[in-house]
Amino acid sequence: MPDLHAIERTAGISNMGQRMMRFRERWFTAGAWRLWVPRLLAGAVGLILLMAGLVKAMDMDLFIRQMRDYGIISQHVLLALSAWGLIALEFALGIGLLVFYRPNITLALTSLLWITFLGATSWAWLTGATEECGCFGAWVEYSPGQAVMENLILLVATLFAWAWYRESRRRQSLAKAWCVAIAFLIGATLPIAFGFPLSRISQSPWQTIEIELSKLQIRGPNEVDLSRGSHLIIIMDTDCEHCKEALPELDALAAATALPSVTALCPNDESARTRFIEEFQPAFPLAQIEESVFFRILGLGDVPRTILVKDMRVQGVWDHHVPDRKVIEAAM
Repeated sequence: MPDLHAIERTAGISNMGQRMMRFRERWFTAGAWRLWVPRLLAGAVGLILLMAGLVKAMDMDLFIRQMRDYGIISQHVLLALSAWGLIALEFALGIGLLVFYRPNITLALTSLLWITFLGATSWAWLTGATEECGCFGAWVEYSPGQAVMENLILLVATLFAWAWYRESRRRQSLAKAWCVAIAFLIGATLPIAFGFPLSRISQSPWQTIEIELSKLQIRGPNEVDLSRGSHLIIIMDTDCEHCKEALPELDALAAATALPSVTALCPNDESARTRFIEEFQPAFPLAQIEESVFFRILGLGDVPRTILVKDMRVQGVWDHHVPDRKVIEAAM
């Protein structure tokens, strides 16, 4: 009587051997590179997209501001929605490339995304619209010229993966589709998780300033109570050359007895503020606020930003150029 267990073991070993043979033929033959090279390229591009989406979501205010600097979109609501949608798209495409879901579609969409980025960064490079591309938020500072080269490299890698990919007859896994859908939802909710409320999209810039000032925590030797009375608040950066050039005008505002007291707020640490004070001797206190709060108060404006407030209500906002005394008095 034949040994059934022995037959089953022999059949199992035979099947395993056949699978190993198919695996070697699939991945280690002369033409196997057409299978794994597109996957490696797609996976690398997918990781870059995920990282780019993550750092954008971590500081939406800064990313929206960087998008504004391109000069292509100026309306705040459209900027916020475009930034939000881009983060969700980068997450969905990033996961789609990593799991190699419907490569013909994901690689085509990714190529279109790089072409869009390439057009925007080339425009900024040629026109000098901005000094930072915003590709990786505040983590990596790229000039538009550097961003153009990066986008070109990523576009070429994506196109090579697309050109070398051989369409498989195997059905696409439903699990991969769910991964892409979940990644899109995660990308859409991450800005909220990192503190960017939905209400920020529709609220006016002045409302944002009032909300941020109401919960402001000022660090510095000079304690200033901004919650009561009238104040001139200067949003500036100690490394900003234009802020340094505007110091004589700001000192004049601080010396004017008929105007509210002047307080400057910046994101720079104590050592940077100390160097600035020792070099320029400003006639007003200079306090530190968190960088995220700094960018929320600055919004789409430019430093130095002069804000006139009375009992925490914004009376006037002036960007880039310091207003003269008559303009401020008219707004009081």
